[in-house]
Amino acid sequence: MAVESTAVPPGRRTPYSPRPFPTSEGAVLRQAYVWSTVGSKVILAITGIGLALFLPIHLAGNLLLLAGAETFNRYALKLQSIPLLAPVVEIGLLALFIIHVFRAIANYFVNQKARGSRYAVKRWAGGTSRKTWASTTMIISGLTIGIFVPLHLLQMKFGTFYPTTIDGEPARDLYRLVRELFKEPVIVGFYLFCMAVVGAHIYHGFASAFQSLGFNNPRLARATLIIGRTFGAGVGLGFFALPIIVFIAP
Repeated sequence: MAVESTAVPPGRRTPYSPRPFPTSEGAVLRQAYVWSTVGSKVILAITGIGLALFLPIHLAGNLLLLAGAETFNRYALKLQSIPLLAPVVEIGLLALFIIHVFRAIANYFVNQKARGSRYAVKRWAGGTSRKTWASTTMIISGLTIGIFVPLHLLQMKFGTFYPTTIDGEPARDLYRLVRELFKEPVIVGFYLFCMAVVGAHIYHGFASAFQSLGFNNPRLARATLIIGRTFGAGVGLGFFALPIIVFIAP
């Protein structure tokens, strides 16, 4: 007696055939990657580098304080006069900042949970440990910066408005505002502490960001480590020195 074949021809589906993977497979995989530990580290790295690269630009502008009131206020007025520059930069930096803080906190709790596991294995990254005080306190320094930035913005953006004129055009006397703030010992002490924290955060974070992006070759890793630490120390010292100079200046 002939037995009827139950084989299904290629390309033909039956009611019991498994459903094909949805056409949004790429979107699903991307979403899974974004929320994975590796994806979070990459996002942390990109947002961190973006924020870090803004700092030397900001520092260069702040150093114009040393050139006097007219130069600094003219610089501030020029920035405000460029259409859409201020809102675009502010919104972009705010987005980077929020994403960076959110992912950093999420990663911290994930890492803490992993360390609590009896099966967690701790390994040094490379032959020689790179663990430093700055690397072990990243979450603390990050939260400190997260508190400092809104306070700094409130003081500078929404602080006392002193009117002045630049070439006959009405302007805000930011130079006077900054000098008044940096003549207060408590404010100067707070800024010095926060600038030291910023420097320490970048000191480790900048090099760590490039490592998260795949720069793991020994030569590249060493180069990024040196560049990152030099960059962090330089930016930190620059911001650290400015309040002191303004405070002791006549």
